[in-house]
Amino acid sequence: MLDLSVIEVQHYTDKLFRIKTERPRSYRFTAGEFVMVALDGTPNRAYSLTSGPYDDYLEFYSIKVQDGPLTSKLQHIKVGDTIKVGDKPTGTLILANLQLGGHLLMLASGTGIAPFISLLREPETYDLFNKITVTWTTRTHAEQDCYRDFLKEMPIEYFSTITQEPAEFEGRIQKFLNHGILAIDNPAEQRIMICGSMEFNNDLKKHFNELGFNEGNKRKQGTFVQEKAFVN
Repeated sequence: MLDLSVIEVQHYTDKLFRIKTERPRSYRFTAGEFVMVALDGTPNRAYSLTSGPYDDYLEFYSIKVQDGPLTSKLQHIKVGDTIKVGDKPTGTLILANLQLGGHLLMLASGTGIAPFISLLREPETYDLFNKITVTWTTRTHAEQDCYRDFLKEMPIEYFSTITQEPAEFEGRIQKFLNHGILAIDNPAEQRIMICGSMEFNNDLKKHFNELGFNEGNKRKQGTFVQEKAFVN
C-alpha cells in the first residue's frame, strides 16, 4: 500500500463524497479498474478509480457509512491527510474483456458510476465504439451532483433515472428496459458494462443472458461485463 497525500475533498450529500490524492509518477492503471483503500487501523476496501489513466491525480467516489470500519473515518479526511492506496489495480470492468465496436451502454446504480467516469476520461474509449450511452440510477437528484455536469459535457447519451423523487424518468433502469423505452436487445451491435449493487448486477445479468448476451472475462471477450469484486 502507498501512503498518498489528499489534495482535494468534496462532500455532496450526507452520504456521498469525493477524494483526490496525489499520484506517483510511476503509478499505472487501466480505466475501469479498482484498488484497495485504507487508513491506519482500518480494513482494506475496494474502490474504483474515477480518475483517467492520464490524469495527474487519483480520484475516488465514496459512500459514508456511519458505523463502517473504513468510511466512518474516511469521511472525515481533510486536505493534507494521508490515505493508503493499493499499488496493484485490477478488475473485470475493462475494455479488454469486452468485444469492441457498435453501441456501448454503461449501466450504473449509486456509486457504481465510478469506473465509468474513469472510462469516459480515457480518450481511447470514444475511438472504439460508434456511440456511448450512460444510464445512472440513484435515489435522489442530489446523488448525481458529483458527476452530472461532467456526463452532460461528454459526447455521450446520458440517461438519468431517480427512484425516490419526481423526475423525467422515475424508477429503476430495469423498468425502462422492460417497457422498451431504452432498447438493449441486440448482442450483434450492442456492448454492455454493468456496475452497481449485487441485486442490480444480478438482475441485469439475468436479463441480458436471456437476450443472448454473453459475459466477458480475462480469458474471453464478451458482449457484456460486470464488476463482481465488490458491491457499490
